[in-house]
Amino acid sequence: MSYKVRVFIGSLFIISLLSIMWVSNPADADEQDYYLRLKKGWQYMQKVYENLNQHYVEEVDPYPLMKAGINGMLEKLDPYTVFLEEDGERRLQIITTGKYGGLGMEIGLRNKKVTVIAPIDNTPAKKIGIQAGDIIEKINGKEISGWSVNEVSDQLRGKIGTEVTLEIRRPGLDAPYSVTLTRAEIVIEDVGYAGFVEPGVAYLRLTGFTEKASDEMKTAIRNLQNEQDIRAFILDLRGNPGGLLDAAVDVVNIFVDKNEMVVYTKGYRESETKFYTKKAPLLPDVPLAVLVDQGSASASEIVAGAFQDLDRAVIIGESTYGKGLVQKVYSIDNNEGTKLKITTARYYIPSGRCIQKTDYGNKNDVFIRDSLMLLQSGTNEFYTRNKRKVEDKGGIYPDIKVASDSISYITMELIRKSLIFDYAVKFHHEHAAWQPDTQLADSVLTMFKKYIQNKKVTFDIEGERELDKLEKIASTQKYSDNILMLIKELKKEIAEQKESSFKNHADEIAKVLNAELTEKYLGNKERDRILLSEDDPVLEAVSILKNDNRYDKILALN
Repeated sequence: MSYKVRVFIGSLFIISLLSIMWVSNPADADEQDYYLRLKKGWQYMQKVYENLNQHYVEEVDPYPLMKAGINGMLEKLDPYTVFLEEDGERRLQIITTGKYGGLGMEIGLRNKKVTVIAPIDNTPAKKIGIQAGDIIEKINGKEISGWSVNEVSDQLRGKIGTEVTLEIRRPGLDAPYSVTLTRAEIVIEDVGYAGFVEPGVAYLRLTGFTEKASDEMKTAIRNLQNEQDIRAFILDLRGNPGGLLDAAVDVVNIFVDKNEMVVYTKGYRESETKFYTKKAPLLPDVPLAVLVDQGSASASEIVAGAFQDLDRAVIIGESTYGKGLVQKVYSIDNNEGTKLKITTARYYIPSGRCIQKTDYGNKNDVFIRDSLMLLQSGTNEFYTRNKRKVEDKGGIYPDIKVASDSISYITMELIRKSLIFDYAVKFHHEHAAWQPDTQLADSVLTMFKKYIQNKKVTFDIEGERELDKLEKIASTQKYSDNILMLIKELKKEIAEQKESSFKNHADEIAKVLNAELTEKYLGNKERDRILLSEDDPVLEAVSILKNDNRYDKILALN
């Protein structure tokens, strides 16, 4: 292709845009200045492209260059305004519907190998016998060593009814084996776990907000009601990254009367749109607690914020992420499946607060009050329906703060090095039967400790490497003998602490190992049940829900 043709093709888009922009003749001085700057930017882009084609050391492929320009332009905005090609569109559909064509297994990197974390019940992977700990070595005959988890996931997903062949290496078997699976529709459940944590106190963990979230919740609630009466309810939104705004409204509607405003949106180019509950609630009067943390974002914050503003629930946990931006998807090329997801508005909960925390326009990570919000409310103070003053710092601040459990360095290292996961897989292969309980048997913990010792695993604690560096500097720079002696004594203390750390944190290690073993034998839901019995925010929620006076006082219901 000649240079002139390449320049013509690459510049056609820019020239056509310029002609569109200048069809009208703006009269306003500010508007004229805007279009002058716009014209200047497009002209520069065209000239840069022409010069690259004429002078660059190699032939320039116009598409990746233009795509880089698009992505560079979008990077000046917020991280949720993105250009979506086919893969991105497919991921967006999964987020929206909770469905995809695939095999049905959670995978992750363990010891730099793509490993099955858990097969999903009633899926091709589970039915054919894929197990946690299985290592995927080949997909359709291709070695996948060095591939990322996303790259592997893209290969495992595909059109329903098509086949994919995996080469699996299973711990305990001498050689890998091949298995061919047929892709099916995989449904990702929004309800992660539902059960009773105490008689009459129901618990439900919601992991996403797809279009089926509220229906799944209603089904789970009705199933619980068939077991026993629900006298109080805990909704767990910790770690829930959000999803569809309409799904958030429908979830609120399960607990809130018809015709209540849950959220409204407004943007620079978009007029105010209000979203109301539309149906009679399933649990209108049941005392409610909602658990949140820093991983609760977007739709989770709409739900928690609406409950807080309407004094419908006690919010417990940690402050939330602070994502109050609304996105819409616009088609760029229907034939190629390319789309543009654009942040078009902010959302506001009933008190008038905007949850958005970060000011992306000014590259500022500190919350700056929204001008639209101040114009509408006329104040920077916000109150719930019962006149409780609520925080206006971006995100949702809990009514009762309960920090997440901290994990000791040794337990974190055991998790990070996949030792707990690997041992649970090994134990599962070697023991056909095992009965989980809230407490792990001492014999299992003793066997695990021997397993670690045989592996000759070493652990570094925070600051240990820095101490080694300091010792080296002190030696080479000829620090005083007193300083060198202090460093050696400190290293000795650390070594002794590390030696006794397993014993000191045995209860915590046992809790994590017990949960991992439970998942291997009985699945994720039973694992969740075991963990809930020692979950501090859940225990605090139960305590509040069982104390009518405290519950009423927190929500100013008296």
